[in-house]
Amino acid sequence: MLLEKLEQEGVKKDLEALGYNCEEIFGGLSEETDKLYASYSWRKIPCTVEGIKEYVIHAVPPVELLEKDYPWEEWFIQFDEPVHHVLFMHDKEICNAEAPIPEGDVQHPAESCGRTWYYYDDKNSYPHFAGKAEPR
Repeated sequence: MLLEKLEQEGVKKDLEALGYNCEEIFGGLSEETDKLYASYSWRKIPCTVEGIKEYVIHAVPPVELLEKDYPWEEWFIQFDEPVHHVLFMHDKEICNAEAPIPEGDVQHPAESCGRTWYYYDDKNSYPHFAGKAEPR
């Protein structure tokens, strides 16, 4: 379900152009987790932050899940290294950094603007709910 959605929306091609292996990252999810991530909005947003390669792929949960503090996730390449951030509205024990995103920011999803997010950087690039998180 998720891999088909990523393929149809061109996200799979965009992630693979950055060097991510979508089959490895998203192919082994449980049925429930696959369905959850298929409900997310997946977006490619150009980014001009130093060292970031062209764009960032964002996975944003539906509003009702975002309000329940489900994370928004992003995958990108910075300084030739893969980066996967898992961002929450509220600080969690697993989080080790903050990202204030101003209103009107065009390099992040509109839903993320106007607040501070708490995040961790997952060194394996697996989605948060895959249960394989390894914070850096």
